[in-house]
Amino acid sequence: GASPNSWGYLADGKSVAEIVLENDKRASDYDKQRRKHPLFAHVALMLLSEIVNRRLFSNVRERKQLTYDANFSFNGFERLLGGWFLVTVTASKENAQKALDACKETLHSLRKTQQITPDNVESAKRVVLNRHDIELRTNSYWTQLMSGLQEESVPLKGPLSFTDFKAVVEAITPKDLQLTLETLLLDEDKLYTCIGQTIKPEGIEDSDEPLVRQAPVIGMRRGGALTG
Repeated sequence: GASPNSWGYLADGKSVAEIVLENDKRASDYDKQRRKHPLFAHVALMLLSEIVNRRLFSNVRERKQLTYDANFSFNGFERLLGGWFLVTVTASKENAQKALDACKETLHSLRKTQQITPDNVESAKRVVLNRHDIELRTNSYWTQLMSGLQEESVPLKGPLSFTDFKAVVEAITPKDLQLTLETLLLDEDKLYTCIGQTIKPEGIEDSDEPLVRQAPVIGMRRGGALTG
């Protein structure tokens, strides 16, 4: 379904922060100021992704046992306005439709009957902050953070992306995320769904040979591979 891009801009040019402020008529001055931070939408979408992932795993796999894996992700555009979210599951042919229905049920329940809780938010914060701390040790993550800092097409990306990251994450509330969730198009008539099936192409015959041959084991005798 449709969603904001990585920095919170929707296809019509509106931002997550603007929509959240419009829909929260009783927001305090502190909340208004906090939601205007350039990182607010970016961080809110990261936390929301973690929460939805956990809900899908809990409902579709653990409770209904319809799949081995359920995954939710945003596409992550930075320059283009708008984006989409994607839910993928792997299920048997018999359970495919049930798994699809369970995914839609989980997304809809997040909006109405089983909304985001403080425990959900705290758990997501730990995951996001721990991942951030670990990835800060890699050059590739720093390159990702610093890429496009001066580009006009990514106006919200700047040095605050790493100097204020932890503070912005810690300040996010369940209400922030519940309002952010409403920027995703989750209505039944706005979702695009499909079921794919893996089949064997015509003309391909089964072979008794294994697809991957076992490599010879080196160094099984005393002394290992270092002996002549």
